[in-house]
Amino acid sequence: MNIAVFCYLGLLRFPEQVASYLSLMSDSRKAEAEDTLAKLLPLSKAELLQQWGTLRDTEYAAMRRGVSERIGIDLDELPPVLQAWCVSWWADHNG
Repeated sequence: MNIAVFCYLGLLRFPEQVASYLSLMSDSRKAEAEDTLAKLLPLSKAELLQQWGTLRDTEYAAMRRGVSERIGIDLDELPPVLQAWCVSWWADHNG
């Protein structure tokens, strides 16, 4: 589980409840989530959305690189629908 994703989504979708969800985590993950939340709490909703979008873009680019390395071709050589399918397949099979 990506702790940053958990924190961004928690603050954006369930801000009143996100802290209570930390009790479901192991102690090491909980400490990491508490540190991340402490950094994100001062941000406005607009800033959270912007940073969440940046995180998603970064993770998508990393997945595209993983797919390209795995199948040995540049995804840009494929039709857009196949690019999306390959990245989705990669995410489903590689967590």
